[in-house]
Amino acid sequence: MYFLKCNQCGAMNEIKSEYLVFCSQCSKKMSNNFPEWLKTHPGQSFDDYKTSECSHTDQIHENKISKKSSKKVNKKIWISSLLAFIVFYIVGQFAGDYIMKFFRHEKTSNEILGQKWIKESYGDFGLKVETPIKLMKGDLNLPENLKQMIEKMDCYQYTTVKGFVILINSIKYRQIVNHIDLKAAALGSANEARMQKGVTNFTYNEEPTTKYDIPGIIQKGTCRINDIDTEFINAIYGSGLNLWEVMVMYQSDDEVGKIASKRVIESIEIKSNQGAI
Repeated sequence: MYFLKCNQCGAMNEIKSEYLVFCSQCSKKMSNNFPEWLKTHPGQSFDDYKTSECSHTDQIHENKISKKSSKKVNKKIWISSLLAFIVFYIVGQFAGDYIMKFFRHEKTSNEILGQKWIKESYGDFGLKVETPIKLMKGDLNLPENLKQMIEKMDCYQYTTVKGFVILINSIKYRQIVNHIDLKAAALGSANEARMQKGVTNFTYNEEPTTKYDIPGIIQKGTCRINDIDTEFINAIYGSGLNLWEVMVMYQSDDEVGKIASKRVIESIEIKSNQGAI
């Protein structure tokens, strides 16, 4: 069974046919519907659409859903929706006029690679990352249905030096979540990024990884943001009720930005003795 997240209110809609256009919760038209998706993916099938754009769950039975299994499914959907919301915010910024000027006129300075980098803690759950300068803490205005799942969430971003961009998230969920579903979170992130205005030719691959015995997923991909060729690396780790994400993005012809981004990802540390597990 497949679900499509409404890009208006965030509600999950069961996909029963290719003609689902309006959200069952808010009644607004969902721009990520199959007919719209087909315009940029000619020749692909409805099954292709469901696999790439929708969330799948094996816990929902076709005729009857118990309350217990329904709660488990909702938790998985909400975890996926949280990461999707974060990526929505991130890519929304990238597609704006500011980031267009940011990418179009400047590339990462060679001085970045020669200067002393800073190894800094981000959030309260053991995450450390090395960056050219300390990232600034920001806020995300989360929807109410996601707030109820979060005990603490810290977000940081780095865009001070022209060129590549770094975003870091350190999250602890409430006990009602039970555990993190990394694949659901990673799929939600990728799907949301793909659907943003101005984003085309979105492709990526992912592979499992570990960091200090903490499981993770590394996504690497390319896309065009308003006709600018862009590359990204998104590292997501999860254990117990904690989830960490480090995302870097740079213009495809920015060789210094590419090297610096790889260095950021390779520098990730997660110390379990600080409450990460």
